[in-house]
Amino acid sequence: MQEQLDNLVKRHYLRTVSGFGNRVTKYEQRFCNSEFGDLKLSAAEVALITTLLLRGAQTPGELRSRAARMYEFSDMAEVESTLEQLANREDGPFVVRLAREPGKRENRYMHLFSGEVEDQPAVTDMSNAVDGDLQARVEALEIEVAETETAS
Repeated sequence: MQEQLDNLVKRHYLRTVSGFGNRVTKYEQRFCNSEFGDLKLSAAEVALITTLLLRGAQTPGELRSRAARMYEFSDMAEVESTLEQLANREDGPFVVRLAREPGKRENRYMHLFSGEVEDQPAVTDMSNAVDGDLQARVEALEIEVAETETAS
C-alpha cells in the first residue's frame, strides 16, 4: 500500500499533509481541481466519483447516502442528473450505467477510471445453472409425488 501511495505522490496525484502531533502520515488528493491537472469537477461529481472509486458499482440511492458526508444531494433527481453529466462529459465519460441485475429495482453505476467495465455474465450464467438444477429437482419431486399417490 505504501508503495502505491508513494507512486501517487511522485505523480502529483497526492501530497503529504503534515501537522504538529500527527502520528500517521495523512494525504490530500490532487486528482482534480488542482493546478497539476486539467480535470475540473463539481463538489457533487467529486463525491460520486470518490464513492465509486472506494466502493465499486453502486445504485443512485446507495451513492446518495454514502456520499452524504462529502456532498448533500437535495434529492434522487440531483444524483441521477449528476451521474448523467458524468456519463456525457466531453472529456469523459467518467461513469457508466450498468445493466440492471435480476431481482434488483435500480441500475448500478461504475466509474471508468480503470478502463471499460466488463459485463458480469458469470453471475448470470451461475444463476441460470442454479435455475436449471432447481427445475430438475422440482420435476423429480413431482414424479416421485405422482408415483406415491398412484401407489396409495
